[in-house]
Amino acid sequence: MKSISLLNISFAYSGMDDLFTDLSYSFSTDKKVAIIGDNGVGKTTLLKIISGDLLPDSGRLVRNATCKLLNQINTEATKSGGQSQQQALERVFDSGANILLLDEPTNNLDATARQDFFKKLFSYHGGAVIVSHDRELLNQMDMLLELHNGKISVFGGNYDFYIAQKRQLQESLESKYTDVQKEIARLNTTITKAQNTRQHHEAKQQKDKNNKSAGSKIAVNALKGKSQETEAKRRKLIQKKLSKQLEFSAELSEQMRNETIKIPLPNEKVYDKEIVRLENVFFSYDDQNVLSDFNFTVRAGERVRLLGKNAAGKTTLLKLIGGVLQPSAGYIKTSGNIAYLNQDLSLLNPDKSVVENIAEYAGILQHNAHAIAANFGFRGDATKKKIGILSGGELLKATLAAVIGSGKQPDLLMLDEPTNNLDIKSTIVLEDVLKQYRGAILIVSHDEAFINNLNIDKLAVIQRQNKTS
Repeated sequence: MKSISLLNISFAYSGMDDLFTDLSYSFSTDKKVAIIGDNGVGKTTLLKIISGDLLPDSGRLVRNATCKLLNQINTEATKSGGQSQQQALERVFDSGANILLLDEPTNNLDATARQDFFKKLFSYHGGAVIVSHDRELLNQMDMLLELHNGKISVFGGNYDFYIAQKRQLQESLESKYTDVQKEIARLNTTITKAQNTRQHHEAKQQKDKNNKSAGSKIAVNALKGKSQETEAKRRKLIQKKLSKQLEFSAELSEQMRNETIKIPLPNEKVYDKEIVRLENVFFSYDDQNVLSDFNFTVRAGERVRLLGKNAAGKTTLLKLIGGVLQPSAGYIKTSGNIAYLNQDLSLLNPDKSVVENIAEYAGILQHNAHAIAANFGFRGDATKKKIGILSGGELLKATLAAVIGSGKQPDLLMLDEPTNNLDIKSTIVLEDVLKQYRGAILIVSHDEAFINNLNIDKLAVIQRQNKTS
């Protein structure tokens, strides 16, 4: 069977720690395999090494299969993200390669295009190696590989199987952590008892020494010295055991780290009021009508999902409501505070730190901004990181911290494909935050698993318009 094998691969970018160390795995033509892991662990880099676009620092590739790489798509100015993605996918499928290498292949695809992709992928004659956070896609995989700390862990099943296995691992970690805490407590008790016993013996020996003759005192001192030496060895052994248990406890604690974020309740009560109204709105790009005689409303606290085929005008509508674009005709009225998180998450200043951005956007002192940053997982030196160098997940959390981390939250939060390029952990963090948020939500997303967890109140469908005459 044709395959591409990685043998003891190591790789690092210049001036950085190793992404992979002695990594080995074989990808074959009979399996559809997904690579998952946190942002920044090297998933895309690994695809490029498999394709031959990057060379490893050490180790080697054994390749007797052809492959074709789909990189993450940069949207062309004249096309929607979905259109660009569909065309790139068509070129990959038409290549006839033995193994397809696909980096976030479902990004920006509408419902019809997603189903078309699934059909083509699972009827494809060869294998596939896919980097994705799309849980619907992951649930159709033959195997999941989790990349963490430069190593691959193999989970022989789909995403639901992976979650079940991770849950068992988590329970095992929690059990081990409980046992370690008991052992730490036991060792500390032993050390305390030994210290008390030693102090008692020393006091008794000093009393005996004072009551004995010179010859006896020499004997007492000799016995005392021998006893102290034995006791010191025992204390050293117990302290060594305690140090190991404390290190183990810290490792387990890190593995069990909870990424849950809690946001404050809004300072003001949410009233049932109209936040957005569009009446008879028209908008076009060159000769293409996007919106014609369009009417739309959003009320306080509503959760609205925008639906429509690629290029139907979903992003355009968000930009019109956010004031980024102006209609050619019609009426748009907004009230209250509206925050628009676009696909690039470009709301914050890339040259300023996390804390500086939070303070500036929320209009608060940096001291208070530090507290908000901590609530969203930024502590210590992480608060000083410039926005421009953050990973996708970090950028999302920093943006959410600035926008809804304080008591002064927007009345309407607009999100355009917010889970694109996020790892699963970050997507779940976003879900948790949006469940807590009390304001209105207007969202464009093709991630069905994500949408199903948001308690959407209303669907708004935008139909693709015909060309103008």
